[in-house]
Amino acid sequence: MPTDLAQIQTIVVLMMENRSFDHMLGYLRLPAYGGNTNVDGMRDDPNWLNAVANKWQGMAYQPGPLQEPRIPDPPHERPDIARQLGTPGANGNFPLDGFIASANGDSEVMRYQTPDRVPILDFFARNFRVCDHWFSPLPASTQPNRLMAMAGYSLIDGNVNVLPNHLLAYDWLNAHGVSWRVYHQGFFPFFSIMPRWFPEIATSDKFREFDRFAADMELESDDTFPQVIFIEPIYTDAPHAEAEGTDDHSPSSVTGGQRLMLDVYSALLHSRHWNNAMLIITHDEHGGFFDHVQPLQVETVAVAESYPFFPTTGIRVPAVIVSPFVSAGSVCNADFDHTSILRFLGQKFGMGGGYSPEVDKRALVGSAGDILDLAAPRSDRPAPPDPTAIVAPAATVPAPLPPSNENVEAFKQVSQQMKDDYPHQLATKFPASRSVLGF
Repeated sequence: MPTDLAQIQTIVVLMMENRSFDHMLGYLRLPAYGGNTNVDGMRDDPNWLNAVANKWQGMAYQPGPLQEPRIPDPPHERPDIARQLGTPGANGNFPLDGFIASANGDSEVMRYQTPDRVPILDFFARNFRVCDHWFSPLPASTQPNRLMAMAGYSLIDGNVNVLPNHLLAYDWLNAHGVSWRVYHQGFFPFFSIMPRWFPEIATSDKFREFDRFAADMELESDDTFPQVIFIEPIYTDAPHAEAEGTDDHSPSSVTGGQRLMLDVYSALLHSRHWNNAMLIITHDEHGGFFDHVQPLQVETVAVAESYPFFPTTGIRVPAVIVSPFVSAGSVCNADFDHTSILRFLGQKFGMGGGYSPEVDKRALVGSAGDILDLAAPRSDRPAPPDPTAIVAPAATVPAPLPPSNENVEAFKQVSQQMKDDYPHQLATKFPASRSVLGF
């Protein structure tokens, strides 16, 4: 029986970075890891493996377990993804045969994590609900997909140094009288690279350190506690004091992301909000890693035709729903993308008006609210794995920042602007920023 959405009073969204479904959760179908045939994941059938293998310089590379915990960031801008998808056939399907070629022969892009490397994500999959047909909205890079997730449209089709202004979910929630908050681990939440948000990020209590999340969950009055919460990791591409990001973005390993997921879950589980909560965890786009499932035939036309239209969604990404309103160990095979979160907000708070025309016309993807499958909350509270289950890789720690790219340059500009315009606020909120950013 569907869930009455009025019972969902706390919505938490955690969007990670740059991993495909097959890369993170595809192992769930394999007999060695439980063999859940409801999951559209990896198979050990030789014919299947041969069919999905990618060729490079005369060699065929099949999917297999990941060898290296830290991988150089694979290419994943719009032209790179077009190469990864390959030329569609007469039936409109893509061969999905260009992942290794796009990565210039790095076969690690064909490999997948195993439960020992992603113990918290594995715990969620076995105790809550996996969505195995959740896609990035666009076959493009981080910025356009995060804009789709938070605005329902994108004015860009690739990463840029400064984000153009968009009306974000923050604006929509404000307009509909819905309280919200961002908890960010790093110095800068993602939309600090949209200059309109500089003042509020620097001065507003709507943007808080993640260290406050557990205490707020436990102690904050219902009068001020937000209805919608966005959690943001330490971005690998942004300045940070830690050895690597917690966003899963290569070259960072997934270790920090697992710790973040555990911390979010533990705080939510032990709070009074648990029985009315829904945690959505997904990744913004696939980051150049292999996936075998065809993208959805959902067109996206740019506002004012600022770039050529996209005939399909992007590549499939991991998604799990953690809530007492989902069946344990269940799989949802319906089609979703990041705008499904906005559609859900429109269902719940839009007073019958939906979210926006751009979101509403994506009729082939459902609402995240459709994933909830229980009429009443479960009485069990699955105990999370011990933190020692998360094993840090022994490989050499990478540099704090990857080689320069548009995201890196965007966050560098943000850090300089924040230093110039809000030095006291930044230094007070994040003391470590003083040494990292040089002031």
